[in-house]
Amino acid sequence: MDPIRSFGSIHATWSALAAKAATTTIPIVSVFGTDPVRSGLVSNLHRPGGNITGISGFQTEMEPKRMELLRELRPNAATIAVLVNPKSPYIEMQLNDIQTAQQRRATDPNP
Repeated sequence: MDPIRSFGSIHATWSALAAKAATTTIPIVSVFGTDPVRSGLVSNLHRPGGNITGISGFQTEMEPKRMELLRELRPNAATIAVLVNPKSPYIEMQLNDIQTAQQRRATDPNP
């Protein structure tokens, strides 16, 4: 049995979701353009379960580290802009993680 392959950006996630809805037995291998847990493809990253596996370049859990690196590079910056694709269905998740990371930093007694 040949696996179903799904590669690309956000479209890879959509095609993987369609494949997941279509079968529970054929292996699905994907390069996800989004967070596979939040998009409902897998239950968690360590043990995805089911018939789906792959890699993801979209890691919102890295937002706190990205903010930290930006602050190290520009410690006196009053504003940090975020460029996003407003049409992405996952933009709310990413912006929420960025805002949470910034709020944590603002309440840190040793920023």
